[in-house]
Amino acid sequence: MAESYDALARHFDAWQQAFGGSYDDLILPRVLAALARHAPPVRLVADLGFGTGDLVVALARAGYAVVGVDRSPAMLAIARAKVAAASPSPAPVLEQQDLRTLRLEEAVDAAVCVYTVMNQLTGDDDLPRALAAVHAALVPGGLFLFEVNLPEAYARYWSGPETVTLQDAVVTREHRRIAGTPCLEAHVTIRQADGAVTHDHIRQRPYLDGEVEAALHTAGFAITGVERYDPFSDGGTPTKALWSVVRS
Repeated sequence: MAESYDALARHFDAWQQAFGGSYDDLILPRVLAALARHAPPVRLVADLGFGTGDLVVALARAGYAVVGVDRSPAMLAIARAKVAAASPSPAPVLEQQDLRTLRLEEAVDAAVCVYTVMNQLTGDDDLPRALAAVHAALVPGGLFLFEVNLPEAYARYWSGPETVTLQDAVVTREHRRIAGTPCLEAHVTIRQADGAVTHDHIRQRPYLDGEVEAALHTAGFAITGVERYDPFSDGGTPTKALWSVVRS
């Protein structure tokens, strides 16, 4: 099966805008506030699962040295073009890696993993493997800031068909549960303005608080906070949880 977002990558930014704005822009204030609160001061940040790269650029412009990893070649190509166009200094380093087997040349002061990346760890041992890899990539006392979808997110965005009309394409998602697993999958159909039709898929696994807490404890993290919110509406029902943990 092709990698998730291979076909959707070129439409991803416009598709996200249709839900209420660029997700990286929406989450940026929370990320910057958490990085600023951390002690000792954060210098080097890893953006894990950076997608199309807006957060990488924003973190670099905020003065951080940034290394970014993503497993999708299509997303990586778009992110590299954005970094080249923005020319932030210092220039971020972008690599194609899988979060479950993450290996960084230099330990980082903080790692950030937002949007739905953690929920795309769908195998039974994926979450423990990823957390162990992140733990190894951080300096002692380093911060890991990551988002997890709440059940309300799946009730709102993963039930029934969803169609979004963009300037150059119509994107439709059909959602289904995968029998015998806790996972869900979205089958994506992209009908472009020129008549071309392509397909993609997005598989996710909802995680409950207890599962996350147990995996963090096993990996050697100490939980410092959990913030729940709706990124698209200040007063809306929370759909996201932002976990702040440190390498102990």
